[in-house]
Order: sequence, then structure tokens, then C-alpha cells
Amino acid sequence: VSIENVNGGAIITFKAPKDEDLLCVVASYTINGVERTTKVSPYVDKLKVEGFMEGEFQVNLTSVDKSKNESQPVPVKINPLIPPVELIFESLNVLDSFGGVKLFWENPMKDNVIVEVSRKDGDEWISVENFYTNAPVGQGSIRGFDPEPITFRFRIRDRWDNYSEYRVTDNLPLEEKQLDKSKFKMVTILPGDSPSHSSLVISNIWDGNTTGSNNCYHGSGSSSNYGEMNRTITFDMGQKAKISRFKLWQRLSGDSWTFNHNNIKHYVIYGCNELTAEMYTGGTLHPDPDWAAKDVILPTFEGWTEVLDVWCLKPSGLPTGQLSNEDREAANNGDEHEIPIEVPSFRYIRILFLENWSGGNIAQIGEMTFWGQIVE
Repeated sequence: VSIENVNGGAIITFKAPKDEDLLCVVASYTINGVERTTKVSPYVDKLKVEGFMEGEFQVNLTSVDKSKNESQPVPVKINPLIPPVELIFESLNVLDSFGGVKLFWENPMKDNVIVEVSRKDGDEWISVENFYTNAPVGQGSIRGFDPEPITFRFRIRDRWDNYSEYRVTDNLPLEEKQLDKSKFKMVTILPGDSPSHSSLVISNIWDGNTTGSNNCYHGSGSSSNYGEMNRTITFDMGQKAKISRFKLWQRLSGDSWTFNHNNIKHYVIYGCNELTAEMYTGGTLHPDPDWAAKDVILPTFEGWTEVLDVWCLKPSGLPTGQLSNEDREAANNGDEHEIPIEVPSFRYIRILFLENWSGGNIAQIGEMTFWGQIVE
């Protein structure tokens, strides 16, 4: 037997008995008072035991034959390295964010862990959220708190009930409000912007209706305009704000248009604080002279800041035209995305359409709602 100690466990290499009747090799050990075993076939020469904190532990190896007879145990001492819960805890970073805090952590070994969050209430700690994760790079948001001082407490737990230490932080959440849609307004079309179809104008995006099939923006999609893909819409929020998150609702009409039809799947949001004269004289012709609509002006983004490259994800992953109940619920609830906190404040929004769910060249949006901190 030879031992390689690893984080939270050990890899045990062994020479199994040369017996045609050998069924398996079993490692037996105790973690937090619970008896556990790890079994491997006779065709391998190593096994991994995990779930330990730091220290010295005993693992017993036994051979088992097909009649379930067991050999005498061979005791092995292991000395695991720093456990994953402590490594993840050391990487944990907590920042003040909109309505609460934002958490970031690293889990390079992709262990299944829980990030526990509680808040202080007098002399008690009240659970706020548990993040279940095995992502190599994780993050989470705690929201719903007023912009007043608050104390949070964090720790990491794994599936063997090992715990990290606690980390206590004093935080001041940033104010987060839903932006007043009554201030939103249309602007003069910029070069590269696509006109709307009939009465389905941009202002329908902020009319508050998330379910009406005719309360939406719908691009013209005419052949002379060659649709909306790689083109944009632009509007004024009527207020400068540091945006924390937004929701986009699809245009819905029963199941037929949900994650289908002209609903947008991939788009990019840009922001700025002033529409300059140069923006109204910009734009460019398509670079391919053989393109079907080479006379169509495409947008340029001088003076604009990229806010977020967005993919709308279908929960079920089913092909277009097939829906699960989870898909329907997601469409009704709206597709929410967080804005990175380092993105500067802005007033004007420009949306570049890249792909819709049917693979066509028309874009439509049912409704959009924005949250954040009003700057002016």
C-alpha cells in the first residue's frame, strides 16, 4: 500500500490479492461519526477516500470475494491536505451590492458544497440563503434589503457535514429601485436602427403589459430593410441610473411563440448618457458588396459602452416548438439578467439584435423592466 494525500482525502494505491474469486477491495473509515466505505473492482489498483478535514485518520482496507468472505483489515494512516471547504472559504469575497451583497468564490476541484448566508438580528442569526454549487467559479446575490448597515455571516459546508469557519462582514447595501417607466421615451431613429412594424412600436416595451400578444415591439422585417438581425433599437430611460438588473419578457401567444417565432434569443445591450450629433451621422454599409441588402445601414457604437452580451436560455433545452412546464413558467416570469457592478451609469439604451428563436430576421420584445440606483 502507498498513500498520496490530497485536499480533503487521499489516493490509496495497493496490490490486490491474486485470486480469481476476488470481488472487490473495500476501504472503511469514519467521518464525523458516520461509518463510510469506498469500493473498487479487482481490476484497478487504487481508490480515493474523501470528505476529511485536516489531521491523521485511519482507513481499513479489506478484500471481499464473491461469497462475501472478507479478509483481515489492513490499517492505513492518511493525513489529508487542506479540505475544499477551507480553500473555498479562503477565496470567498463579499462586496456591497444592490439591495444586499454579491458573493464570489472559487472551487477549482468542483466539490459539491453549500455556501450558507445568515444575517444578524439582535443577538440571533437568521438564515438568509443557501447556495448549492459545484461550479469552479461561483457567485451569488443577496437582495431585498434597505440601504442601511447590516451584518452578514458566511460559511462553507460540504456533503460530509464538514464546515469552514465563519466570516462576519458589515455591509451597506446599495439602494435598488425599479426604474419609473413613465419617464421612458422613444428617440429619433439612429443610423442602423430598425423601424417598427405598424403599431407594434418600441414604447410597447415599457407599457407594463407582460402577457398581451399585441403589446410588444415588433421590427418591420420588410425586405427593403432586411429585417433586424445585426441592427438595433434605441430608447431613452429619461433618467441616468446605475442599472443592477433587468428582465425581458417574450411576446407571448399561448405556446406558439414561446421560445419561438421572432422572440429574441441573443442580443447585446449598450448604454450611453448623451446622443451626440456624431451618433446621428454614423453607421456603415455592409462590408460584403454581394450581400442581399448591401444598401442597408448597419450600426456603429462609437460613444456607446457595452453593458451585457445576453443569451436567453430555455430551461428544458428542448428543440424549438417543444416546451416543458418549466419553459412556460420561465417565459411568464421573464428572463432576468444581472449587470456587472463595474458597468458605469447610463441613460440611453441601445439593443443590438443577433439571433431570434426561429432563425429568422425579425425581432420582437414583449416587455422590459430595469432596476438600479437613480443617479439623476
